[in-house]
Amino acid sequence: MLWFEQANYISVNLGLIAYGIHIVSFVMCVYYLIMEKAGKKNLKWLALAVVIFGCGTANISVNMTFNQWAWVDYRAFPGGPLMFLLQEQSHPINVKGNGVSIVIGFLTDALLIYRVYVVYQKYYVIVVPILAWLAATVLGGFWDAQIAVPESSFWAGKTQNFALPYFALAMGLNILLTGLLVTRLMYMRHKINSALGSSRHGDTYSNVAAMILESAIPYGIVSFIFLVLYSMQNTAALLFIPLLVQVQCISPIVIIMRVARGRTWSNHTISESNLSRIRMASKGSGPVKLSSVTALNSSSHEMSVGSFKARQGGLDSFSKDMEAV
Repeated sequence: MLWFEQANYISVNLGLIAYGIHIVSFVMCVYYLIMEKAGKKNLKWLALAVVIFGCGTANISVNMTFNQWAWVDYRAFPGGPLMFLLQEQSHPINVKGNGVSIVIGFLTDALLIYRVYVVYQKYYVIVVPILAWLAATVLGGFWDAQIAVPESSFWAGKTQNFALPYFALAMGLNILLTGLLVTRLMYMRHKINSALGSSRHGDTYSNVAAMILESAIPYGIVSFIFLVLYSMQNTAALLFIPLLVQVQCISPIVIIMRVARGRTWSNHTISESNLSRIRMASKGSGPVKLSSVTALNSSSHEMSVGSFKARQGGLDSFSKDMEAV
């Protein structure tokens, strides 16, 4: 039982380390959103980043408060910190902390679904993810409601009836969205290379770092480890709970920051019409190379690969057209 107390204490410290990364990511995200001359178009991203950061802050604050109660304020609780941690899971502040984590999952999955739609531009691709997203939200609500029952806990058998499906579905949805994004990114890389005739042109957006950041793989890895341990009733699962929430917050904020910096894919980045025009232009004016990745695409409300210039003759008309879109 000593390990249970230690795991609870260490988990909050791990969460605080991740929260530090969360703070840095949030500040950088806000900076780039403010500095980017996109006017009101960035307000929605700024609002989303602020809400996610607020939820992440609320969650880690609840964990810190609960730890303080267990080891400081209520250290004389009958049975000691262990019994306090087990019997007070249904305390309103703890229930609210779990509810905030569900809201974070709702928002982050919504952003990933939106990113999938942006790169595919086909509604039927996101039908299954949307259904899974809604089901996970409902299961999360039931799980939080069960924890609110007096003398319930995170490890109670009835609570696990909703907790396991919720976390499993949330992880499965993340894997599905990751797979869709990575597949599309690799397809886009192939199309860019086919159009421009050089493997280095597609590397700008389809390198490993881009796929990891765009696809929120860190959250998928942490959630997988947590789910395996939790399903085995292993106390070590406690170590990943606050960490999981903070990593879930960091992923969408990094994606938003990349959107603001113009380092992510938009629905206009590699449209068939643009590729055809690039091919036609390159045939008439010689080798083509990427020279800018910061043109604003208002039709997709994103930042995207913008202008392409030829070494000779030029693609000036194409460049101007891309910048005007």
